[in-house]
Amino acid sequence: MALYDARRARARRAGLCAALALFFVFGCRARRAPDAAFLQRPAVGHVRVMSFNPGWDSIFPDDDPQNDAMRRDSQAADFARIVRAIDPDVICLQEIQPARDPAQVARILDDALPLGEGRTWQAHSGEDNVIASRYPLLLRARATAYRGSVTDFGHAMALVDLPDADDGADLYLLCAHLPAGGGEANVDARQRHADQIAAWVGDARTPGGEVDLPEGTPILVLGDLNVYDTDPARHLATLLTGDIAGQDAFGPDVAPDWDGTSLADVLPTHNGEDGETYTWRDDTQEFNPGVLDRILYTDSVMGIAHAFVLNTMAMSRAGLAAAGLRAGDAALDAPTGRYDHLPLVADVTFPGE
Repeated sequence: MALYDARRARARRAGLCAALALFFVFGCRARRAPDAAFLQRPAVGHVRVMSFNPGWDSIFPDDDPQNDAMRRDSQAADFARIVRAIDPDVICLQEIQPARDPAQVARILDDALPLGEGRTWQAHSGEDNVIASRYPLLLRARATAYRGSVTDFGHAMALVDLPDADDGADLYLLCAHLPAGGGEANVDARQRHADQIAAWVGDARTPGGEVDLPEGTPILVLGDLNVYDTDPARHLATLLTGDIAGQDAFGPDVAPDWDGTSLADVLPTHNGEDGETYTWRDDTQEFNPGVLDRILYTDSVMGIAHAFVLNTMAMSRAGLAAAGLRAGDAALDAPTGRYDHLPLVADVTFPGE
């Protein structure tokens, strides 16, 4: 995250403009505000995946006794509106108190987005990550990669048992939250975490070891990867290419995709049409907006039909009303320009669709 500069000043002014829109009928936008059409799925049958770091336990009520000590005010109503508007099939959440039963997340989704016909959301956790799904979750696993002074970092893994899927057409998720912060120690911690993830993906693709996936199973690695613009970002390169730095601990390099190539990075844009790709922003700090959150995927066996970063602050009044959203739903504190993380969405397709 770079030092304050002219671009940062422009971003701060844009954030102030967006915040004032909450109170002044959205009158100071520089760009045409998109409507809600980007929220629609391009075709029936695509699997919609959402990744979101809503902030520590912010999706739970204020009086929940298990709320994390770092938690801010409740964003529970905002979260409910967001999931109803996005209507995901599978969700990867970060910064959910590790001590919680993941069924608490499933119950929130059952209330916000009921499935009907007696079905309920399924949820599985690993450290502060939760995978939630409309469909059964198989091959559940979890790992701790780095023990920090405030919280531990790791990942949750599961195979989403998609309905009517042929062998190998289910969807395997690795939902992760990598260590935050600058400095050599945190850079090294992110690298070790990425090495461990890459090794797991390599293991999943080959017989033996901890997990075996059917040949050609689509794989997603997603979550808050803390990819800063001031960071060497070697950990992102490792996740994409399988180039493991700590081979003494995690083994040799791996080929993460089934055809022996690298993973692809979705890199969605804001509301599907804006040129912005940042997923984190805080105008009260001297950091540039950054693409901290990612959705990486095995593009040899799956495709992305549509993707977007939800930025409610850039939507028109008509678009918000049509989607059942409010302008500040994707912001922690709109008047000060504190967005924190924004939701990422990708509509996944498989060969033959």
